[in-house]
Amino acid sequence: MVKIESYNMIDLARIAVIIACVGLLYSPSVGTVGLVGAVAAFLASGQAVVRLKRVLSRPSVYWALLFLGIVLIGTFYAGVPWAVRWMDLSKWRTILWFVLVLAIFDERRWRERLLIMFIAGTAVGAIASSAAAAGWITLWRPPEHLLRISGTQGMAFACAALICAWIISEKELIRPVPWVWPLLGLVYVTNIVFVTDSRSGYAILGLGLGILLSWKASWKGRLLIVAGLLLALGLALVVSPRMYGKVQLAVTEWAHESELEGLTSFGIRRVWYLNTVEVIRAHWLVGVGTGGFPEAYREHIAGKYPSEDWRSLATTDPHNQYLGIFAQQGIVGLAVFLAWLVAVGRDRSGPPVYRNLAVAILCGWCVTSLFSSHFRTFVEGHMLATFLGVLLAAESPPRPEPPVGPIIIEGATG
Repeated sequence: MVKIESYNMIDLARIAVIIACVGLLYSPSVGTVGLVGAVAAFLASGQAVVRLKRVLSRPSVYWALLFLGIVLIGTFYAGVPWAVRWMDLSKWRTILWFVLVLAIFDERRWRERLLIMFIAGTAVGAIASSAAAAGWITLWRPPEHLLRISGTQGMAFACAALICAWIISEKELIRPVPWVWPLLGLVYVTNIVFVTDSRSGYAILGLGLGILLSWKASWKGRLLIVAGLLLALGLALVVSPRMYGKVQLAVTEWAHESELEGLTSFGIRRVWYLNTVEVIRAHWLVGVGTGGFPEAYREHIAGKYPSEDWRSLATTDPHNQYLGIFAQQGIVGLAVFLAWLVAVGRDRSGPPVYRNLAVAILCGWCVTSLFSSHFRTFVEGHMLATFLGVLLAAESPPRPEPPVGPIIIEGATG
């Protein structure tokens, strides 16, 4: 039998992570193959225990696992069928994916390979989407939904734009063809502003750029950067009716929810939030249990609204990550989750140069998760976990060279 070296299996796991990171944006099936392949290769490498022990001492890991433990405990007191509890628990597998990626991306060349492949994968989508919006080509899907849905597309393009900005600011990292990064960054930003109607993309791009640009700046410089970004936002709203319409619509729907006659995206969100807060008041300590929110919400609004009123629409998710955790795991679960976010933001175990990009992306997710559950959704949750694991992984010593046996020279006898 031919023995496969363990380091080759770790490299195979890294390749599978790259496939998952890019594949999830286009096809859940391809992404799932990458996810399963990475786990299988990692377990088959023979290094799983050693690598996991290496990362378990990090606060960003033990707070993550502590939160996962609280979610697991919540399955024992939720008043819903076990199938529902396990299904809800499985959505937090993004936590385990973060730990796995953190354990295997301990080499700089593999970090760069993943970032470059993510740029390549999203660049194809951004260029094709922009070309279709301009009428130059025809796609099988609307240009704003080329990467599954507009929210996913906007978030992916925003992350790609942040990576380009980060590469430009850290010139010593990825040197080849330096003119490509500003050009691609412009493509991503243009697509987000004019094509992809994703408010999540707007938030990640704006907040992320603010963090990246002000990371090494003085306080005066940071004020100038904030002013410049606000000016750029105002200009974007002026030149892009699409972007202005999406932002104005959200504000209007939220502010005038009580006056709306029909179902709207942000109108129903406000109703869900208000009712979820009322559910939390009755179960603030430990919550309703993992998977128990949908049933608790239905019981709470039963008879509260006329059956024909759009406000009577039930939900399985309050569309706010923090309220969702508070409702199901209580104040203890929310506190541990927030502690994990702080631990990730303060994690300095990896090379410092990657940390600012990790914090920029994490802060973007924290904001968008006020209006969704992006830490545990299939695509967005795994995308964030991948970036955090790759960017925060600690550097390991160079892998050992294979032993070289004695050299025997056979000479001719005469």
